[in-house]
Amino acid sequence: MKYSIFLLIFTAILFAQEDSLAPVTSIDTVKELRLELSVRDSLLAAKDSSYKAKEDSLKTALEVEKNRCDNFEKSYNTVKEHNETCGKALSVAIGVNEKKKEREAEERKQFAMMSGTSFLGGLGFGMLLFWLIFD
Repeated sequence: MKYSIFLLIFTAILFAQEDSLAPVTSIDTVKELRLELSVRDSLLAAKDSSYKAKEDSLKTALEVEKNRCDNFEKSYNTVKEHNETCGKALSVAIGVNEKKKEREAEERKQFAMMSGTSFLGGLGFGMLLFWLIFD
């Protein structure tokens, strides 16, 4: 039992001293650390550049969508203006057409009245001549 306690204390002291005695100043360790740091930095730079590229592509996509939205809005407003103009022109054309039909109907009535009056006048003049000649 004495030996196990002594062995336990000795191994604890040995491991404690091993950590504190191991200097990080060896040339191989410094080279390895620099290599690991350069690999880490290159990976971070690659991720950073990929994030920048993704950010740029998203900005471009956002600008394209904004431009498309503006173009759609302009197109909609243009179509809306053309629709209003066509609606006004159609209402004017319908109004002119109705006035033309009313005028034609009035002219037909006048023509029918003139034709009827002329026919009746001719009959009356013919009866007057008939009465003058045969009486």
